[in-house]
Amino acid sequence: MTYPNLKQSVWLLLFLIQIGLMIPIVILGRIIGYPIHTSHYMIYVGLASFVLVVCYVLRRTDRTWSSWSDIMPIKAISWQLLFPIVVSILGLVIVALELRKMVIYLIPMPEFWLNNFQSMVGQEVPYWLAFYATVIQEPIVDEVLFRGIILGGLLVCWSKSQAAILSTILFFLSYLNPWQFPLGFTFGLVFAWWFIQTGSLLPCLLGNALNSFLAVTLARSGIPGFGKISEALIFLPWWVDVCAVLLAVIGLRWFYREAKRETSLTSNNFKTAY
Repeated sequence: MTYPNLKQSVWLLLFLIQIGLMIPIVILGRIIGYPIHTSHYMIYVGLASFVLVVCYVLRRTDRTWSSWSDIMPIKAISWQLLFPIVVSILGLVIVALELRKMVIYLIPMPEFWLNNFQSMVGQEVPYWLAFYATVIQEPIVDEVLFRGIILGGLLVCWSKSQAAILSTILFFLSYLNPWQFPLGFTFGLVFAWWFIQTGSLLPCLLGNALNSFLAVTLARSGIPGFGKISEALIFLPWWVDVCAVLLAVIGLRWFYREAKRETSLTSNNFKTAY
């Protein structure tokens, strides 16, 4: 897949996702006198925008829906990779949340963005809706777009390291705010490398879904340090942060070794067969 390159990726992200449907929705809301863009059900507008993006990519590359695997390569992975995925996410979710608190402390969050953050994880939103939006829809949209389409296209023109970094930059820039930079950069880079190491979106989908599940569930748990963003910033004890970093390092190293071993076994089996 040679599409999209970097310039095309920026255009794809900017016009078809952020501007393509958001501006008409905002204009319509002003006409009818209701801020539609603040509704919880805007998630379905995001889904419609994602479908338009996929249709455009398929048309742009002269592909049909029968070739969906080109943009959504879900190759089977070894069950042994599941353990390092879980360990990595358990550590990374705490590290990323603590880093986000630091950013919010340095750059106070305006009321508009605060409400936007709470729109899908707050107690006023039904859990089933928050679960669907963040654990099911969001991982599929993020991984297919940023890893399957954008990273897949960048790997043709750039080195693995360059493609991973560029796709990660586009990933966290898509949120259009600095407060999600730690989460977007951390998980964007990890998922990019997981995709490169395995050639499959499956680890990325599982990791993204687990991260979102933990974030939504912990936000509703009432545990100090994991509650609402609107509350006072409560940093976790230092030993929790240290344990989280160790978990992340162990999990990522473990994943790398298992993925490398699986690739080696596949290569050896191929040579034996031929």
